[in-house]
Amino acid sequence: MADSLIKRERSSKWDILKFVMIFLVVLGHAADYYTADTESMKALFFFIYTFHMPVFIFVSGLFAKRTVNEKRKDKIAGYLILYLVFKIFDFGYKAIFVGAPKFSLLSESAAPWFMLALFELAVITIIVKDFSPKFVLPISIALACIIGYDPEIRDFLALSRVIIYFPFYYIGYITDLKKLEEFCRKKALKIGSAAFLIAYAVIVFVFSDKMYWLRPLLTGRNPFSVLGPVSWEYGFLFRLGYYVIVAAVCLAIIVITPDKTPFGIIPKLGQRTLSVYFFHNFALFIIYPYLGGRAFFESIFPVGAEWIIIPISIIITLVFSLKPFNDFLSFFSTLPYSSKTKK
Repeated sequence: MADSLIKRERSSKWDILKFVMIFLVVLGHAADYYTADTESMKALFFFIYTFHMPVFIFVSGLFAKRTVNEKRKDKIAGYLILYLVFKIFDFGYKAIFVGAPKFSLLSESAAPWFMLALFELAVITIIVKDFSPKFVLPISIALACIIGYDPEIRDFLALSRVIIYFPFYYIGYITDLKKLEEFCRKKALKIGSAAFLIAYAVIVFVFSDKMYWLRPLLTGRNPFSVLGPVSWEYGFLFRLGYYVIVAAVCLAIIVITPDKTPFGIIPKLGQRTLSVYFFHNFALFIIYPYLGGRAFFESIFPVGAEWIIIPISIIITLVFSLKPFNDFLSFFSTLPYSSKTKK
């Protein structure tokens, strides 16, 4: 998402994809206010969490080639600055509305983790970029399977998520953008991908009650032990299965994403996903826990009130895609550029 602040010549496909994904990020977090007792929201949450962050991280790696290859320390530092700003903002509103939130500069389980992870993913890729992908990719996947057995590797430096999501970032980094775009234009592949996604969605919604216990695998921060007695024996197989399924779903979503849309504003808004990510949890917090939105909506719509999250998520996505919010974060992300320019 932070890469959306850096202008690049590219197909509108990727900005359309990012706009859809950031809407689904908001929708997934909104659905989580109902997952404790609503089966449809459990299914929706599970479906979205299968792919939304892996797709974002893949796209971040896909457009990080110049940053990594040129070791652009000034640009990478922008992620770290945004992480610090995000931490302060997150702590600030929770201190005001909740009271006495915990604060740890180097440990993060809430939304700011993504900024820290982008910083670390770029640094790690710089370190390994000269090694063969045949060596880096399988080792990174093996490491992700192993760390699940260590309950201590979780939120410190967002390390669990960094290790688990690194293969997606790295695959993006080593993928040829033009070849991928050509691959995605095959009509038969688009039809097959759409059919696959529909089938996967049907499976999730029909069998959500039997699948939802696997939710901890989709967040990237949990050890295998949270899965229960089967974790020690089958944890690594669950992780391998996760990579296979998630990779297939992510590829299908990328394939069906169009190169253009009749709604010309969408690609532009897709360049401002960072501001939506930054502010959306605050908006959802105000609507739901603080103002008691769930009870209010259920009083108006006795049946199906949970689906109000769709228009709410659309509004939040559109509002925080507005230029002033993007410019606010762009100021902080470009501080490294500014200081370099002044020198």
